[in-house]
Amino acid sequence: MGVSSKTAAVAKMHGHGVMIDALLGGTEAMRAAGKSYLPQWPQEEDDGYKTRLGTSTLLPVLKETIGQMVGRVFFRDIGTDKVSDGLKDYLQNFDLQNNALNVFCAAWFADALAKGASYVLVDYPDSKARTKAEEKALGLRPYAVFVRNSDVLGFRYEMRQGRPVCTQFRYRQAVTEYDGDFGERTVEQINVHEAGRVRRYRMDKDGNWLLHSEADQSRNGEPLGFVPVVDLVLEKTGFFAGRPPLMELAYLNVKHWQSQSDQDNIVHYVRVPLLQYRGSEDVQNVVAAAGNMISVGADGELNYVEHSGAAISAGVTAIEKLETDMQAAGAKLLTRTKLALTESQARDEAGREISLLRHYANLLEDAIGRVLDMMAAWHGLDDGGAVEISGSIDDNGNPESSVDVLVRMNAAGVLSNETLFEEAKRRGLLSDYLKWEDEAARLDGQSAAGLDFSGKRDEERPSE
Repeated sequence: MGVSSKTAAVAKMHGHGVMIDALLGGTEAMRAAGKSYLPQWPQEEDDGYKTRLGTSTLLPVLKETIGQMVGRVFFRDIGTDKVSDGLKDYLQNFDLQNNALNVFCAAWFADALAKGASYVLVDYPDSKARTKAEEKALGLRPYAVFVRNSDVLGFRYEMRQGRPVCTQFRYRQAVTEYDGDFGERTVEQINVHEAGRVRRYRMDKDGNWLLHSEADQSRNGEPLGFVPVVDLVLEKTGFFAGRPPLMELAYLNVKHWQSQSDQDNIVHYVRVPLLQYRGSEDVQNVVAAAGNMISVGADGELNYVEHSGAAISAGVTAIEKLETDMQAAGAKLLTRTKLALTESQARDEAGREISLLRHYANLLEDAIGRVLDMMAAWHGLDDGGAVEISGSIDDNGNPESSVDVLVRMNAAGVLSNETLFEEAKRRGLLSDYLKWEDEAARLDGQSAAGLDFSGKRDEERPSE
């Protein structure tokens, strides 16, 4: 295998990703895929197929579902109170591309939700700095590199103390270089990361991949003892490998694409009635009309033949069922069920009954924590801290109804006013700029002024 070859696990993931990418690319990408997802039927002429393909449109259910689920997870900013103080300054420019932690992680999570697995490399700028003071003076710091599933070529691992540890990670990267005074060009590069070493390959004019550069990676003067890459795998099939969680929805979306194409095609033909002639006259004589009159001969009969519409109705019913099935397939991520979680993922027995989306958010929390730990390792720190993802994951799209339950709990005395206030903020019913301390002071002021919740004084209230 050459440096550009894919391992079996990666090739399998990318095989699933071809269909996912076409669906995420919308109508244009699905048309470009041609017969891969829209077969040409027997006896269908090439010109007729091209016309049908060129008029087919995609209902982007998969893309919209991924967007909605990512929106739920990142409905609120990631909680960073427990992040190590030495790393907090990095959160507003997490990847040195001016992407804050929330923006960076939303793209990472979306890729994992679409493809099943996605990756982040924690890198450090190449420098000749020898001391911490020199690094600080140069503004050097660790940063995150987002590696999409489609760019990965392979990985290796070995067992250490009973745990699999990555020992090699290969991926493609597009590098932009300036060309002349004003131009630029994009060069494809393959990066090979191993413990304490990075090799970069580029293709020569003959199409051969040659070693372009090589660099050592060290920490506190010692070679880095691990490959600084973190995997986010939602449905694991092996080390660093996963299956798209919404694969069944993707199949249904392709089926809808095909069914909608058939439906549009049949409607195009059957909604135009066909003129039928019966008789002994030559057809040429029949169509020759005087003014608005048509002569059909002594025994001729002329009428329209129209489709009964049964096939169209059946197609509409089938498409509506498909759309219902797609909605159910996407909603399964929100259905609460019992999952096999570790104790660290569930604080108590009741916490084990969660939705798949909540489970995936927990996996993302853990992955971000590992990225922070690797960033901390570059600085010689023991721990990078942790984050918390609350979002709007378990509200089932109706935050008001869940707040009604919380209000009743508050009235029953089992939930504090402050917790009720914070939960209403978390569901987006109150502005994030509001603070409980300020609101509590306002309530005390109202009480001292003898005002009720409507703003009326005690003496202004109607007597009972």
